[in-house]
Amino acid sequence: VDIMLDGSASQLHRQEMIASQGYIIAESLRLCRIPVQVYSFCSFCGYTVFNILREYKDRDGNRDMFRYSACGWNRDGLALRGAGYLMEQSQYPNRLLIILTDASPNDEQRMAPVSGAVRGKEYSGDAGIEDAAMEVRQLKKQGIRVMAVFYGLDSDLEGARKIYGSGFVRIKEMGQLADTVGNLLTSQLRSGR
Repeated sequence: VDIMLDGSASQLHRQEMIASQGYIIAESLRLCRIPVQVYSFCSFCGYTVFNILREYKDRDGNRDMFRYSACGWNRDGLALRGAGYLMEQSQYPNRLLIILTDASPNDEQRMAPVSGAVRGKEYSGDAGIEDAAMEVRQLKKQGIRVMAVFYGLDSDLEGARKIYGSGFVRIKEMGQLADTVGNLLTSQLRSGR
């Protein structure tokens, strides 16, 4: 199981809660002997940065989860592509990616221009949502199950649907996070997919 945390500045007001809930989830998986890797992402000065908080091989705990911090932007499509790359490096045949997200891709860097255009579109709104949705489809083609825990605004709910389809659940407060992820994992393990 890989858990990817949105580390953009929109999470500043809840970063302690995200770190605590991430710790609980990772520790629960570790105690169940389920290999888990946890990382956060944000975009900063034109680069998407991954902060590895726990690797599969870490056997002695999850203290690094508290290094999670929120800053910068979020280029979700590129982060999803990076998550796929990290998961492809693992030795495990069954892979599940759980993204904790507000489903609101937004980056200061524009998208690459398409043929005939002088400037690319802004990476936000429908363009950012479509880019992220395309990367989710690619991950699924690689055999990676993708699920999202959405904790965003009502106005971003449709974006979550477009990106993740039926593969997301919504929580309204961060205190629900650990239980929600536990239920997601249980349903995935029972389905055997």
